[in-house]
Amino acid sequence: MPLRSPALKLWATLYLGASLAAIAQAPSPEPGTLGIAVNQLYGEQQATKQGALIVRRVQAHSSAFDAGIEAGDLILATDDNSVFNATMADLLLRLEGPVGTSVQLSVVKADGNLKKLTLVRKPYPPHLNPATDPFGYSIPGNWQMDLRYNFPLPWSPSIAHQGFEDLFFAPGFDDVASPEYHSYLILWWLDGKVSMTATELQEEMVTYFRGLAGQRGRNNHFTPDLSVVTASYAATQSGPSSLGGASATNFTGKVTLIDRHGNPVTLYSEVISAPCSADHTAVYFAMSKEPRPAALWKTLDRVRDTFQCRR
Repeated sequence: MPLRSPALKLWATLYLGASLAAIAQAPSPEPGTLGIAVNQLYGEQQATKQGALIVRRVQAHSSAFDAGIEAGDLILATDDNSVFNATMADLLLRLEGPVGTSVQLSVVKADGNLKKLTLVRKPYPPHLNPATDPFGYSIPGNWQMDLRYNFPLPWSPSIAHQGFEDLFFAPGFDDVASPEYHSYLILWWLDGKVSMTATELQEEMVTYFRGLAGQRGRNNHFTPDLSVVTASYAATQSGPSSLGGASATNFTGKVTLIDRHGNPVTLYSEVISAPCSADHTAVYFAMSKEPRPAALWKTLDRVRDTFQCRR
């Protein structure tokens, strides 16, 4: 029935507008985990040759751990839906979900017994750097973590630093449609007191990502156009005055790199550097294809603020 009263029309407009605004501002549900890593087995009898899931690893104190799931167990179904002939991408979506939601797994144990286990997704435990490090930080547990690389870096050995790099990828790093596509978080822990200018930072980032593009080209069988890899930075006073308790220098800029498919991607980049002592310098890189105030920057800032030069 149409609203003929001007007062009713005004009420409806205000009510619906407020409701839509509340929905738009509502925080996204926190992603949860079952605490298992899985691979899909080759299914000889299946039309697509996609078989059962095998559990590779179980995280301590996770829902899977509490339910008695162990490495080597087979998962045949989720919520009574067979995993056979399903793609790995689809199966991972079935296992993922917000904290507090549940999924039933049909699991074959080593003794051949089939069990139906209902698991409730828990928050991801954070990634913490090794306790032997003199510094500390915390990364959201749903981020992907790469190996720790010592300088000289394998893909760009000409960058003249000593120390090491820790590298993390946003959850949507490999999803071209995601606003988190190709978003990085990088920490350099460098020997000595390293002062860096915007020009030096630009040169090092071009060297870094041209080397990475060459490595990606070799791994994925394409020839990268290294001329598209560029970087531009400027010093800024708008960033935090300190990093980990030490006085900091801030830079903002953009980096254009080549992704794993051979395509150029431009990322907004913020860099903060601080001498943690006379012996070491910390450099924190945050990179996203979305500019501030995109949601990812809140996470990047929170990680930056967990960093401490000394434990």
